[in-house]
Amino acid sequence: MTIQDPSAAQTAGTAGDPAGVTTGTVAGVATGAESTQGPASQQITVRFFAAAAEAAGAEQLQLPLPSPLPSEGLVLADLIADLPQLVRAQTSGRTATDDVATASDSAPSAAPSLDRVCARSSFLVNGVRARAESTVLKPGDQLDVLPPFAGG
Repeated sequence: MTIQDPSAAQTAGTAGDPAGVTTGTVAGVATGAESTQGPASQQITVRFFAAAAEAAGAEQLQLPLPSPLPSEGLVLADLIADLPQLVRAQTSGRTATDDVATASDSAPSAAPSLDRVCARSSFLVNGVRARAESTVLKPGDQLDVLPPFAGG
């Protein structure tokens, strides 16, 4: 999967909707109002833990699946490759204040990049360890992103 139309992404936020609504297509996935308000059956829940949550800027996101969903489903490896762009599309329109703060921050973030974290992470789909190359995601699945943990 690749980003099909990144220039179509637009962000709007209102007082009644502080999270804003992002519209457009990222990685063949519609990122409009349906991404937070559409039927759960066309989405997956992605939970981020530890460094993955820090890199994503969220602990949990609802991500829409491609429409129409390929008949063979969405291979986890394809989603992982596009996850940083999908997360940015979901989190870029939080509030006008957040957008201004993000745009004005010239210092590099201490948070690790999501690309880097995903490259080292393990994944669970519906609580079961998943192989990126062979696991197929379906609507309603829950994906957990588990970076390496240290300590004991």
